[in-house]
Amino acid sequence: MSTLIQIESAVAELPAQDQWTLLSWLQGRLNSAPKRPDPGTNGRQQWLEDLSKLRAKTRTGNEGVPLQQLMDELREDRC
Repeated sequence: MSTLIQIESAVAELPAQDQWTLLSWLQGRLNSAPKRPDPGTNGRQQWLEDLSKLRAKTRTGNEGVPLQQLMDELREDRC
């Protein structure tokens, strides 16, 4: 049996007033605990930077160029 299941079982056996006291104590502990950094933040930032570099590297044509003109230029490059 896991520790969490044992804790849940023990808390379920407490009187309601003791459960509320425990809940209040736990909320106080959680609110005063230092916040964990989001582990995905750095990964997301790195991914966005990599994406930006890839877009800059593979960019064709100028921004604002009509799609038809861009397609015509690509077709000309193939010939």
